[in-house]
This record gives sequence, structure tokens and C-alpha cells, in this order.
Amino acid sequence: MSKVSFITSLKCAIKGIFYGISKQRMLKILLLLGAFAIFSSLLLKISKAYLITILTVVFLVIILELFNNNFERLIDLISPEYRKEFGEIKNTMAGVVLLSFILMVIVASLILYQPMIKLFAIVSKSPISLILILLNIAFIIIILSVHKKKNSLPNNSRINNSPLY
Repeated sequence: MSKVSFITSLKCAIKGIFYGISKQRMLKILLLLGAFAIFSSLLLKISKAYLITILTVVFLVIILELFNNNFERLIDLISPEYRKEFGEIKNTMAGVVLLSFILMVIVASLILYQPMIKLFAIVSKSPISLILILLNIAFIIIILSVHKKKNSLPNNSRINNSPLY
């Protein structure tokens, strides 16, 4: 077995991350939410310890989602037909990701709650700031809904027509 250089390994790892991001819808959503939590943390100038905590839970969710999706793909390669045992494994892995996401939401909420309240108290004194915030929220909702419609597939074109595991 030949040795692979560190640079080659690094390139493969980065390629794998970008492949996961480009092909996995849920990963894109989790990245967006994680980026929002990290950006909010930086904007609110929270302590380094809190920032490290938020970074850790965000990366945990992303890592587990990458692992879960690839594990599901591996199961589909091993057994393309539906098998109850594999379905239970997939459900358990999805549950792991869900629990890590819940952890991320709880941690980010507990850390960012007070700084957000203080920020909104300051911003609420200026009507222009409130209007800009509402316009930004509306813009984000519109972008997400247009993106969702663009990427949605009709039911008959699903890759895997097996029942939900």
C-alpha cells in the first residue's frame, strides 16, 4: 500500500466536505443555521469561551450530518431493497443528528438570549433599524422559499421510492 501525501489527503478531505455540502440539502440548512449562530455570536461579541462552545456544537451537528448521510448511502449500496433492520439503523442515525441539532439550539439559545435582548432594546429605539431588520428577515424568507421551490422534485422522480425507514 502506497503512502499518500498530507497535501493529497487534505485535498481529498476538502473535496469530500464540498461534495457533502453540494449534494445534501439538510447539510445546507444546518450550515446556514450554524453560520447564523456563529455570526450572531461574533456580532454580539460574546466571550471566547461561549464562542468556542457554539463553534463546538455547530461543528458537531455538521460532522454528524455528514456521517449520517454517508452511512445511509453505504447502507443503500449494501442493500438497495428495503430491510427493516437497516431502516432501524437509519432511523437511529437520524435521531443522533436530531439530538445534536437540539443540543445546538439549546446551547445557542442559552448563550445568545441575553445579548440578543440587549441588542433588540437598543435597536428598538430607532424605527429605521426595525424596518431594516424586518426587510432583512423578509428577504431571507423569500430567498429560502424560492430556493426550496427550485430544488424540489416531484414525487415520481425520487431516487429511492422505498417507504420512509
